[in-house]
Amino acid sequence: MLQKLKYFIEVAQQQSFTKAADTLFISQPALSKQMRLLEEELGFSLFNRSVRGVKLTEKGKGLYQELRPLFTEIEKTVTHYQGHDKVRFGSTPFLSSYFLHEFYGNLERANFYVTAIRDDSQDLLPLLENDEIDGAIIQDVPTYKKLRSTLLFKDEFVAAIPVSFHLASKEEVSIDECMMETQIIPPEGSLSEQIRAIRNEHHYKGKIVESHYHAMAGLVSLGVGIAYLPSIMVKQIEYKGVVFLPIQRSPLVRHMYLYATTLEMLDYLQRLFTK
Repeated sequence: MLQKLKYFIEVAQQQSFTKAADTLFISQPALSKQMRLLEEELGFSLFNRSVRGVKLTEKGKGLYQELRPLFTEIEKTVTHYQGHDKVRFGSTPFLSSYFLHEFYGNLERANFYVTAIRDDSQDLLPLLENDEIDGAIIQDVPTYKKLRSTLLFKDEFVAAIPVSFHLASKEEVSIDECMMETQIIPPEGSLSEQIRAIRNEHHYKGKIVESHYHAMAGLVSLGVGIAYLPSIMVKQIEYKGVVFLPIQRSPLVRHMYLYATTLEMLDYLQRLFTK
């Protein structure tokens, strides 16, 4: 039936069996026969036929309007597989560990490969620009030169608190309560900038301990202070001696943008990252 439906869409667009037959490279009688068979299978008429051509019936019009977008998506997918042996993707260690695996089934079928790893996602932008990779997820950069991009998800940070701290017994904490304790933050980057801005705005004077991102939870477990970790990570880990609590009004966030070299690739990657 799929082939017949494809023929139907072409006839509906051309409003002519003759023109549609030419486009489809089949004879007009063969096309007419296929449409009669399709109408029999569906149980209703698709066309009002006359000497002036063909027009869709009301049911035929409704069927066409729903099928056309679906066939457009099919054509995009087929075109992608014709044009790409594989999808070359750039990632960070963090996203490879806590995000990509959730879409393993989609990515495996798409011949998807992580071919570039960078600690800072923004370092992947030159690779996209030079066509060394086809796509990447970039943090907190909504647009970049002529590359295509769209917001993929927003990730809120939660507070990582030592179980020995009095705040650990609460269901949620405020940023003010957190700032009264020693802050464990990365030496640079978006999270570090957000925390420093909050401290400056409210004139907090507490101690700061700078640490590599992946070592922060370990320092929290030792009771050194409070750190902040992305929710997509916290949902998948447990850390002895650490309690993860939401922060009221979610003051610490990061925006993750999906990037691609072409609009077609961007659309395709969006579908891959949809559950």
